Amino acid sequence: MGPTGIFASHRARAASIERYSGAGKKRILELGAGAGGTAAAMADLGHSVIAIELSPLRASFARELAQEARQGQLTIIEGDYYALNFPEPFDLICHWDSFGMGTDADNRRLLRRMAEDWLAPKGCVLMDVFNPWWWIRRAGTEERDEERDLMRGYDFDPIGGRLLDHWWPIGDKSQLITQTARCYTPADFLLLIEGTGLTVELFAIDGNIFRAGESSTIAHPLGDALSYFVKLVLAG
Repeated sequence: MGPTGIFASHRARAASIERYSGAGKKRILELGAGAGGTAAAMADLGHSVIAIELSPLRASFARELAQEARQGQLTIIEGDYYALNFPEPFDLICHWDSFGMGTDADNRRLLRRMAEDWLAPKGCVLMDVFNPWWWIRRAGTEERDEERDLMRGYDFDPIGGRLLDHWWPIGDKSQLITQTARCYTPADFLLLIEGTGLTVELFAIDGNIFRAGESSTIAHPLGDALSYFVKLVLAG
């Protein structure tokens, strides 16, 4: 989906980097960059950003943003991040709104690549993880997206633990397209990262931090959050 642009949500996400990864300009790798809004917002803060996007259409939107003058550097690579290598490690790896597209084995392999191939020793990973409870509560419901002239249907695969996000033109369900991603509870995510070389430093929802073994002071229950935020660092 387009259109190309940098929205307030992209600016807010870019601004949160300093809180979670420390001050200073960073070398950043963004995985699954979409239309490039967050990558451009991070580059506007002076960071050097390499953004990876598999979809040719979305990568083309991101390349348009990369052609504009920015305080930092923005490079767009159209390709499969499972297959890419880089000559230098990154201070920060970001994965927004798209972790879990593959199987558990795929997702664990990606986390291992972050730890072994891409992340600098003192670097960190910031990412979103889709929350199964949000999708379970909405399974079977539909809504109209008048702006795009589309219908959206929500569903959930309880065996695979995957969200099913259906889209189709209003009045023509024969053109239905479904995107899917693996959802993880925080406990399941902790099991997923075992043996990957990464460990969780914190979880957060709407900027409210919670850690294993601590009682939650989150203003909004986890069931009301589409996804939750995770900070990962190298284990040991």
